[in-house]
Amino acid sequence: MNRPRLFDLLVILSLCLLVLAAFWLIGPAGRVLAGGDLFTYFYPYWAEASRALRAGRLPLWNPYLFMGVPFLANSQVGMFYPLNWPLWLLLPPHHALHWSVVLHLCLTAVGAYLYARSSLRLGRLGAWTAGAALALGGYLGAQVEHINQLQALSWLPWLLLFYPTRLGPLAAGVGMVLLAGHTQSALIVLVGLAIYGIGPALWDGVRRRDWRPAARRTAIWIVAAGLGAALAAAQLAPTLQLTGLSVRAGGLPFKERVSFSLSPIYLARALLPGYVRPVEPENIEYVATVGVTGLLLALHGWRRGDRRHLRGLLLLTVAGLFLALGLYNPVYLLLARFVPGFAHFRAPARWLALWAFGAAALAGVGVDNRRDAEDAPCTTETQRAQRCSFSPRFLCVLCASVVFLLWGALGGRVALGTVGAWVTTAVLAAVALRWRKRSLLAALLVAELVVSARTLPRARATAPQAYTSLRPAVAHLLTAGEDHTPPDRFLSLSALIFDPGDLPELRLIYGGQLSPDSLYDLIVAAKHREVLSPNLPLAFRVPAIDGYDGGVLPLARFLALQRAFLPEEEVSLDGRLRENLREVPDGRWLSLFNVRYVITDKVGDAWVDGVFYDLQFGADLVAGESASVAYVPPFEATAVGLIGYVEGADLPEGASVGEATVGLADGTVRTFPLRVGVEVAPAPPGGLPQTAARLRWEDPAVVTAVSVRAALPSGRLVVRGVSLIDERTGSFQSLVLSDRGRFRLVHSGDVKVYENLDVLPRAFVAHRADPVANEEEALARMQAPGFDPARGIVVEGGVGLEGPADGFEPAQVLSYEPERVEVEVDLDRPGYLVLTDANYPGWRAWVDGEEVEILTADLLFRTVYLEPGRHHVLFVFHPTPVWIGIGVSLAALLGLGWLLACFYREM
Repeated sequence: MNRPRLFDLLVILSLCLLVLAAFWLIGPAGRVLAGGDLFTYFYPYWAEASRALRAGRLPLWNPYLFMGVPFLANSQVGMFYPLNWPLWLLLPPHHALHWSVVLHLCLTAVGAYLYARSSLRLGRLGAWTAGAALALGGYLGAQVEHINQLQALSWLPWLLLFYPTRLGPLAAGVGMVLLAGHTQSALIVLVGLAIYGIGPALWDGVRRRDWRPAARRTAIWIVAAGLGAALAAAQLAPTLQLTGLSVRAGGLPFKERVSFSLSPIYLARALLPGYVRPVEPENIEYVATVGVTGLLLALHGWRRGDRRHLRGLLLLTVAGLFLALGLYNPVYLLLARFVPGFAHFRAPARWLALWAFGAAALAGVGVDNRRDAEDAPCTTETQRAQRCSFSPRFLCVLCASVVFLLWGALGGRVALGTVGAWVTTAVLAAVALRWRKRSLLAALLVAELVVSARTLPRARATAPQAYTSLRPAVAHLLTAGEDHTPPDRFLSLSALIFDPGDLPELRLIYGGQLSPDSLYDLIVAAKHREVLSPNLPLAFRVPAIDGYDGGVLPLARFLALQRAFLPEEEVSLDGRLRENLREVPDGRWLSLFNVRYVITDKVGDAWVDGVFYDLQFGADLVAGESASVAYVPPFEATAVGLIGYVEGADLPEGASVGEATVGLADGTVRTFPLRVGVEVAPAPPGGLPQTAARLRWEDPAVVTAVSVRAALPSGRLVVRGVSLIDERTGSFQSLVLSDRGRFRLVHSGDVKVYENLDVLPRAFVAHRADPVANEEEALARMQAPGFDPARGIVVEGGVGLEGPADGFEPAQVLSYEPERVEVEVDLDRPGYLVLTDANYPGWRAWVDGEEVEILTADLLFRTVYLEPGRHHVLFVFHPTPVWIGIGVSLAALLGLGWLLACFYREM
């Protein structure tokens, strides 16, 4: 190895060590990021992918979220991304995620260094500066929570290095970008590559009337993109099929397309570093700083560099900033309305990735342009005077920089300490520029980026127990699921504003080891795990009705099913029912969805006169309606506490609005009148209830039943909560009164877990079916006022059945695996076997060994028609696009091997 290459390797090694040092906490130190998508979104997917690979299985289906969705076809998993597999096989999922961050930042730094050395022809220090500014800069540092974006963007400098002279490596790089799984980032990278390479050639073509260079570069771009897509076909083919059936099939609503646009008012805050106020997770899209030093170096690099040679880089930089404006950019508004790629994604601010790369590279140019001047001796007094003087042009640039900084402070409402740091850094950088101290400039840039990184979410790295600890509610669901094949689903409702019961212990154990922000993230992570926020159920393999995805999921039919039983304002494009539901849905729908458990917190419950009242369900009754407690635990009581009020009626005090009935173990029944101003309040309370009525009897007795009936001339009787009370000891037992189904409390800790006593099994037989022609008719039928999901099913394309409407007949699930389900039924009359997992292309069914058509029941679920008799039914998921895509990828891989062989022969 010759000496120059050895020096380059040493510089590359120093870059990697710099990245490792900057990200020490989440790499060698073993801490974790638990404040965003890395924890709640990517960790569950990586946990499942790791389990599947170690078991020798290719995970095709995910039965744990959204009532069943494709797993591999969700490109954000990155199932075929080559650099994921070693990490999945060798490390625990939470460590694999964080080492992937470090690995790809090293990959980014090395790629930027090689690009600067080869394409920009910079010296080692200038190229090192470009790599450090990009890898340690604000944009990638803020995007570590989005691992697939980081993976895709880390290949951008490599593509610019290979374009347009090395087609084989270029195509391989495009394939890696696509396999990383973030389609928007792939679009940004490919468009950026075109702007960088084709833009200057088009400009020269206009000036010289010679279009051949532009045509050649365009052809190379198209071939590389096509070959890269072929390499990634194993991922792209199933993903395209999923996209056609997802919420993004026709593009996002226009308002969503321009959400997360970079406002010009906050431009300075986005491009300049922060030193004081932490960047909140919801604002990470707007971070793209390369530091004040980096901006001055970039400006100097463009002013003093070879502008003809840097035109592509400048176009790339300006285009990234221009497109990031989104809503505030008329051109982007046209693109978002009419161009498919732009119409399918939100967050235009993500185009700042191009700005971040261009600014970092130009900063390297700025450092490199000082090389000859620094090395040249000052032989005359004039040269020495020029080195120590400030030209009028330089003073103008410095003044403009200060004005820009102050405007950023005023428009972006930045702390004065940060403004002072900006101005100080600008002056130091300006002096170092004027004195041509290249090493000082590079050191100042790195120091500035390292200090400003303390405000990014990655600085809040917390203890690994945020990922690994097992919370009580989860343990309860895991234990309960062992008795069922498959385990029944759950629904979680919580705003995460409760305090975990072990909060003092967490503070005692970790308070001395973690910063306040890191401790806060640990506590919030504990709450996420307690309520199993999406997508954490996948990490534990606990089936959920809910899920979360900002990409190609959920399925469009999942949203249609939500519209059948929820108000439109509670339907979310991304899922997350936990955040949108205001109350527990009707138990009939939950039973249909195989939801046995409901998790809620205790924030809305009340303590009145030393008695706890569970206010989660309650009853909202009009005249003649009644509600009862489904399960009354053995408890000797002397009274029943009741919280209720009248709504929608102005009744006089003492007016009777209903009655409460209490059944006792000795067979007697006590009936108590409910009167306005006595047992129930005349109007709803302004906040949590402060008073409760007590319905007493003479002798202590075990209560066996409690019910309430409304009898009021107008308005509604609302009973929020009921508790049994033993006034001799002050003990009590809260009860679950509900008019939305039969529920009982099975776990009470930091959160409550209720059991739905009428839940249907995952597989059942319906003998009453209402046939419809398509999805629109099915939705209309299910939204009709008289539709009852507990009486029959709506089947698309099948035959109608007029069987009894007295419920469904359970079926026996013999085995349940993600891609294979066996069910056995014995029927005395025709019926539909319904498996309440999502129906999706690729699922096939065999009845007694003969393949049959799978129909769709109730908008989403798989169903097959069965004649009377005993039947064995097998469902298997065999998605054709996956295997076609794998075949295309293998063929493309052979072609790429040939191209690379040719490339290395020429070297």
